Amino acid sequence: MSVKITLAREPATTDAILKLRHKVFSEEESLFPATADGRVLDRFDAFSTTYNLAAVSNGDVIGSMRLTLDSSMGIPADEYYDFRPYLPKDAVVMNCGMYCVTKPFRGARIAMGLMLMASYFAITRKVTHVVAPINPTIAKLIQRVGFKPLDEELFEPHLGLSFIPMLLDVKELNDFFYTFAENNRLYNFMESYECIFYDKGEYVVRAGEQGDSAFVIIEGEIEVRTPDGVLLAVMGRGEVFGELALLTDDIRTADVVAGSDLRIMSLPKDAFLDHLMKSPDHAMWMLKSIGKRMKNMLEKNS
Repeated sequence: MSVKITLAREPATTDAILKLRHKVFSEEESLFPATADGRVLDRFDAFSTTYNLAAVSNGDVIGSMRLTLDSSMGIPADEYYDFRPYLPKDAVVMNCGMYCVTKPFRGARIAMGLMLMASYFAITRKVTHVVAPINPTIAKLIQRVGFKPLDEELFEPHLGLSFIPMLLDVKELNDFFYTFAENNRLYNFMESYECIFYDKGEYVVRAGEQGDSAFVIIEGEIEVRTPDGVLLAVMGRGEVFGELALLTDDIRTADVVAGSDLRIMSLPKDAFLDHLMKSPDHAMWMLKSIGKRMKNMLEKNS
């Protein structure tokens, strides 16, 4: 089952996240009281410094995490715990919170996907420290990222919730997460915040589909095959595929299958073409990449 982790940009996605919070926090976990409109939100959701990651499967939002950059209005974590004494004066701070995944999809894969993208977001925004009041049930998972507890488990009487205050110095980010973020930064020239995770053997695109995105491989490899199964090419980290359908306004001409567990970044058509028009160096690199790929395919099949 493929899962897309994306930065919520459309109102409909944000609304689906607010409904998911209600489903998880109010209906499944009984942590927050139910609301008349079936949504959970607070004042920080209205700030321009707040971003939401959504985990999407088959068009449905199944998980989410809220990222809030520090500002003169503060961050949500300030209302739970005084993190400030643990932060350097010049710290660039981000708060992670509102983590939720609906019951049928709970497990390490969705959680790791959201945390990987949060790490990438933090590095591209030059964040130095991340703070979070963490649900004790996921504290061990969060420590795998590099977070450290600042105190024992505490209780928030107004919300009736227990939490552990945790802090991440980005310089101490777990190697796995840092490598993912750095690979994104190196290979994803558009800084797209839309990552898709595939298991080995899953179809990424199928011949005959209309192309609406190009893709860059962050981890793993793909196999490009004809519709009748002939292997045309194997591609790996840093390579771009799916761009021909965008450049020609044509349908996909080949199947693309995950040759291993795979992580790719999706580059939406309009943004991709606009970037190439404004960046002749990248456009030339793209043409050379296409030419090299075509040459290899011809040599392989000659």
